Amino acid sequence: MANTCFVPIRSPKIELFVRHIDKRTDTAWITIQIDQTPQPTLGPDQTMCDGDSVTLDAGFCNQCTFRWDNLLMGQMNIGNEQTFIAYDSGIYAVTVASPYDCPLGRDTVQLAVVTEATVSVEPPSLAICSGDTTDILLQCNLSGCTFSWSAVASSPLVSGYSSGTGDSIRQTLFNSDTIDQTVTYSIVPSISGCGADTTDYSVLIHPRPPVSVTITASINPVCQGIPVTFTAIPVNGGTNPSNQWQVNGINTGTNNSIFTYYPTTGDQVSCILTSSESCTSGNPATSNPITMSVAEQPAVSFSICFDTITTINAKPYKLKGGIPLGGTYTGTGVDQINGYFLPAMAGIGTKSITYSYTNVYQCTNYFIRTITVINPAPFTCGNSITDIRDNQEYPTVQIGTQCWMAANLNYGTEIPHTAPQRDNCIPEKYSRPSSLVPPPSFYQWDELMRYEETQQIQGLCPPAWHVPSEVDWNILFTNWTNNAFAGAPLKYSGYSGFNALLSGVEHFNRSWSFIDFATMFWSSTPHGPWKAWAHGMNEQNYSVSYYPSYRANAFSVRCILD
Repeated sequence: MANTCFVPIRSPKIELFVRHIDKRTDTAWITIQIDQTPQPTLGPDQTMCDGDSVTLDAGFCNQCTFRWDNLLMGQMNIGNEQTFIAYDSGIYAVTVASPYDCPLGRDTVQLAVVTEATVSVEPPSLAICSGDTTDILLQCNLSGCTFSWSAVASSPLVSGYSSGTGDSIRQTLFNSDTIDQTVTYSIVPSISGCGADTTDYSVLIHPRPPVSVTITASINPVCQGIPVTFTAIPVNGGTNPSNQWQVNGINTGTNNSIFTYYPTTGDQVSCILTSSESCTSGNPATSNPITMSVAEQPAVSFSICFDTITTINAKPYKLKGGIPLGGTYTGTGVDQINGYFLPAMAGIGTKSITYSYTNVYQCTNYFIRTITVINPAPFTCGNSITDIRDNQEYPTVQIGTQCWMAANLNYGTEIPHTAPQRDNCIPEKYSRPSSLVPPPSFYQWDELMRYEETQQIQGLCPPAWHVPSEVDWNILFTNWTNNAFAGAPLKYSGYSGFNALLSGVEHFNRSWSFIDFATMFWSSTPHGPWKAWAHGMNEQNYSVSYYPSYRANAFSVRCILD
């Protein structure tokens, strides 16, 4: 019974002729019973997702043996069970045999593994301006992919985005914020029912700030013949804006932010700015025009309102007389900030003093005067001095530490005592008819002080002399204890040498008073806005009075050496 296969599963009988040699005929009929088994069936070809597994079942066969092979991969005898778990792609074959290794059947199935889908996006990154439309192409590493996405923005000021499906994302996005914002798309590909990881793709959305430009003129109004420089001030112009200047609508100048030219009256100057920013609105922008005003030089005069001859040891004095007011005095020895002439700083010689005036159009004109500074003549107190301005001589007297004039000041042009003395660049005085030579002179306080309120200034006194202050008067009084006793020695009838004449006073340009009975002397110390201190003496009293007088009264003046 060699070479006979037996199977345990019963099947219809099959009769076969089997040759058997015997003694008579060499042949005989033998009946062999073979039971057939069902053929293995693995079913149709399959696919599975990457990372998953598929169980292949050869079918039930009692006491059969199984052999699994992967024909595509050349992997043989990889399993011997009725079922086989496949993790990889391939052509899987199963061979079923009887317990005596008789082949009973064979079947194959092709298993394809679907690789996980991955997304590639074109362009790899994207930045757009607010109001632009995206053009995002979605691609897959596998054919037949489909895509879906969800979208989220970084700010509630972003709009235009939405979730969707397809192979491209085309959406018009808006950013109404002032800073960059983003929309992030979470893209999911799928194929054959197999999903994939989510890919996030962000679109940067630049806002569109408005472009504008303003221009400024270095001078306007401007004087004729003076160049004007215009400067463009951009808003959201970028790092390299372009500027096109226009005069009266005609292109001129260069692309610089600075433009200089010589204007004429009525010129309209403007600038067209093109921003270098990629995302803007209102680009290019045009500035509001500047209308130019051009004027001629002002008329300038410079009257002599100061001493044009002085000594190097004289006090500084204020320069006046420039018209229009508001100009500047310059020259050697001039304090330009305060408008004073300083003889000691100027030095000996004739100095040019320039009055310059610049009007609102930046037109400048000037006028020049001269001041001569000389060395003072040798002088010893007690001798007479000569006023270098008008050659008037005055006796002097040394009283204690002070050197005083022993006569009243007599400087200036006489005007009627009924007319107020004015700030008109003319030193003015009142003279009362008298037998005295020269006749007594009187000054209103402001005229005497040359319309300043600084104590101990020169005023109308000669160079190197000044109008005495209250400090000066009080030092004088101490030579006789105090003012209560100083009147007697200071009067013309006294013994001090001061020689105060009782020449009277003038009240408010109306009348003379106290002639031959009393006199008043001005102090340079003010007393409020309308008055100044004065000191009086009369025929009867031994004292010197303190009198805060209205400045409009006219009194005598004694000068004291600096």
